[in-house]
Amino acid sequence: MEIEQTLRRFEEGLKIWSIKLNGVQRECFQKLTKLLLEWNRKLNLTRITDPERIAVEHYLDSVAPLAFNLIGEGVSVVDVGTGAGFPGLPLAILMPLSKFTLVDATRKKVAYLQVVCSELELANVEVVWGRAEELASSEVFRERFDVAMARAFGALDILWECTLPFVKVGGVAIAYKGARVDEELEIGKQTATLIGGEVIEVHRFKLPATRLNRSLVVAAKVANTPPNLPRRSGIPQKRPLRFWIKRFQRK
Repeated sequence: MEIEQTLRRFEEGLKIWSIKLNGVQRECFQKLTKLLLEWNRKLNLTRITDPERIAVEHYLDSVAPLAFNLIGEGVSVVDVGTGAGFPGLPLAILMPLSKFTLVDATRKKVAYLQVVCSELELANVEVVWGRAEELASSEVFRERFDVAMARAFGALDILWECTLPFVKVGGVAIAYKGARVDEELEIGKQTATLIGGEVIEVHRFKLPATRLNRSLVVAAKVANTPPNLPRRSGIPQKRPLRFWIKRFQRK
């Protein structure tokens, strides 16, 4: 009953965005919901367990870029700090022709995601364990993706440092943010330029049939990321780029 309630609410929201699930996709979301609830009892993957909130705050929130045509089929996408698989898993289900790489630094979450991908038979998803800063500095992942995204990751300057280095020139990084994005937007614009990016769009919206305000900030990759970025693991969080910019501005 909980699972069906989640699916109905999800489909109601998708309809407002003119998105429709096919039979295979609907079955995938049924299985995903079941696995999320089962594994959450063991791993505490999410505090959101109410069927309505799963549908809105996890599923609809994750696929919001499709409502604004920010991602086209056939692209390569990296979801940085994916956690329980959001936004990567819902997008991967709806975009079977695109290749998704889900990155997380917690082994238990990676184990859960591997089970999900196996159970849902998601051939277009790869799960990678590791720190974003280290992976984005490796030849395997650096500037290899069309799209990088992160949700609930932190302030824009931290998020850009951990996503834009994954993106090839000509691609984009997408930051999932809340209603108060304007408070960090100016610093976000300045720090994006240090990493080879340029903020080009901010989409502000309400999740369908709710009062929940969300934002999607899009940064285009216009130049290669300097070789000294990202900094080593943990530094973007401990010493965000905003402080470097403020010191520079005072001189």
